[in-house]
Amino acid sequence: MITTILLANLFRYQTIASNNLVTNPLFDEQAVTKSSPKGYSLEGNSHWAYCGYSDETALRGVSLRSFDAKGSTTGSVSQVVQGIDQQKGKWLRFSFLGRAEEGFSVKSDQLFMKIDFLSKGGVSYIDSAKRLIYREIVKDRADFTANGDYGKRGSVVWRKYEFEELAPFPEVDAVRLSVGFESGNAAADAGSKFYVTQFSLQQSDHSVSGKVEPTAKPQGPSLASTDGLTPLGGRWFYRPAPGEKVPIDASGKFTAPLVVNSQNADRLYYRDDRLVNPFAENMSAWMRKGYMDAQGTILSEDKFVPDSVVITFDGSGAAKVFTRNIPNHQTAKFPDTVGTQGYNPSYIQEHADTYFLPLEPQVNPSAKSMTEHDANYALNMGAIGLAVNGVVFFNPFDAQMTDASSIMDRCCGHPSPDYRYHYHKYPICVNTPFVDKGENHSPVIGFAFDGLPVYGPYEAPGEMARDSKTNPLNAFNAHFDAVRGWHYHVTPGKYPYILGGYFGKVDSRNFVMRRR
Repeated sequence: MITTILLANLFRYQTIASNNLVTNPLFDEQAVTKSSPKGYSLEGNSHWAYCGYSDETALRGVSLRSFDAKGSTTGSVSQVVQGIDQQKGKWLRFSFLGRAEEGFSVKSDQLFMKIDFLSKGGVSYIDSAKRLIYREIVKDRADFTANGDYGKRGSVVWRKYEFEELAPFPEVDAVRLSVGFESGNAAADAGSKFYVTQFSLQQSDHSVSGKVEPTAKPQGPSLASTDGLTPLGGRWFYRPAPGEKVPIDASGKFTAPLVVNSQNADRLYYRDDRLVNPFAENMSAWMRKGYMDAQGTILSEDKFVPDSVVITFDGSGAAKVFTRNIPNHQTAKFPDTVGTQGYNPSYIQEHADTYFLPLEPQVNPSAKSMTEHDANYALNMGAIGLAVNGVVFFNPFDAQMTDASSIMDRCCGHPSPDYRYHYHKYPICVNTPFVDKGENHSPVIGFAFDGLPVYGPYEAPGEMARDSKTNPLNAFNAHFDAVRGWHYHVTPGKYPYILGGYFGKVDSRNFVMRRR
């Protein structure tokens, strides 16, 4: 029994990051005092709580309340992480999931992430680094409100926040990680919370966000160098583990299939202006209480699924993606009989589907984009592609051929009549290779069935692709650039939201549902 519990906890942590140094990252273990999460310190107006409402599959975490009847308020949550070994890398990447309710408000951008660098086992303070993040919430409220139900509340979703810093001195052997706020000035208590969960600290010998040490020469284009990587076809590469032999012979032919799952997802790369691991931290998931398994049984407790996504490369010219179609983020509770998600009678169910993504996508000269209500059948009903967590994309319409972009949960998904959870629009909660703050071109969030990548909403710093004048999207939601080739962008609040049709040639096997 003890072994089972330990393994379950290990798997639970692996869904966040395989090398996470934080203890109790999901805030679900109780401290001795029973009023706070084990391993954390809470200060000011902060409370250990379920981060959500009764109609959601909420996680444990901390709520930071920016309202106080007496005036301005403060609050924070922190953890000291010991055992930092700089021989394993000097780059430290602190991240968490946060959700700002509509009424959360602070003055002067005073919502922050902070890393205090410590020595002597965490006893002695050396230095600190701080990043203000309230401006990201303000930006999301401006950019994504229309991505919500009926054009409202699109920014009240779970977002990943991260902060990467270089350990400033060799004496650093511990850090204090904090998320907090000052000068809270919410107008009312209702909706004044900022929810915090899934703390993560990862250590690396290189910067994930492309930073360089002050004494190092800028790397520039070499960020996308494929030296030491094994080509798999097109933009796909694999980095073998020490001693691992990739089943490819000297002529480049596969001698056996290469299987990528949650254990080696961080070794699978997609190349555009950088090398990213689109499926890392996305190939395992938790089925929540109330979901339905593949046999039709409604779960009475949470269940970990380590292989929710598995990708096979075998030299056939396509990546074979097996997915159980389980969202790896919070969802609403379905069926919804109350009506908060549109009286949806369907369950979120585990599936066992296989799709094929061409590794070298080809533009289809006969491609057609959707006419009004897809009267020309340019896009099929059902799955048209998949996000990096294995959850499928649908076209913009429901079964009655009306716009389906509203009446979805806070992570922009809901189940279909065949109990398949899916996205009709930008799935803002999907964990991407690097956090999308609108400061650069968005990362890859998925792939259409023609093999073309689907990117997030931004084309350039502060510019959404939907608004681009220099490189406008075509009717397919696609355009070309020299770095990425042809690719799609999601267009929050603007039809067709994800795809306006297949711009490339589709692998026809995707329309014959196959079981592994």
